[in-house]
Amino acid sequence: MLRPVTPLNLLVKQHVAPVMKAAGFKRSGRTFRLAADNGDQAVLGFARHYVDPDAAVFEVAYGIVPAPYWEWINRHSVGGDGRAPLAFGPAVMSGSVVPPPHAAHAPEAGMPFRARWALRADNSLVCGQALATVLHDETVPQIVRLLDRGNLLQEFRHPALPVVRLVPLTRAEILLRVDDAPSEEVESLLAHLQPAGPGDDFATWTRRRLSTRNGSALEA
Repeated sequence: MLRPVTPLNLLVKQHVAPVMKAAGFKRSGRTFRLAADNGDQAVLGFARHYVDPDAAVFEVAYGIVPAPYWEWINRHSVGGDGRAPLAFGPAVMSGSVVPPPHAAHAPEAGMPFRARWALRADNSLVCGQALATVLHDETVPQIVRLLDRGNLLQEFRHPALPVVRLVPLTRAEILLRVDDAPSEEVESLLAHLQPAGPGDDFATWTRRRLSTRNGSALEA
């Protein structure tokens, strides 16, 4: 189904899509996805805010979704983890594409309102070019870097970027190392794991995944 030709959709088509395509992202409407060879994904999308009759106010944000995390949160879903991650959906880490002052809806505001872009009839080219520049120079390289599990784990251990860490450190370490770390190291992390609440079966799920991994290794 084709989206209507709105100013925001036109901006995405003319200014965003070329940058994301060149970086290897796949597009679906206003959503862009980049997948690593191991199944980890990054999803970038747009959220429209109807707060100004004179402007199309929107946010651009991305999430990093490692394959083990996606399997974990979909463990009880019908059909398993076959669905694709959504922009502004569950992720282990998220980041906002913050506009420069001349393209911001509220340039003097603090976050999260400072992350809102303002597309008006008289600034469509300037806004589009600004967004393309931020994506090309800052956001896409940051996403590509974080899509590597080693770099993502480093960001959890030693925060340096203006991103939101959505999973506690120990749980993130387990998710990012469960596929290749020695089993005894994962077990050591599990010993320090704080349950998220009653009925939290994360440790059981992790040991099951380790068992499956080790079984596959023995078969090979």
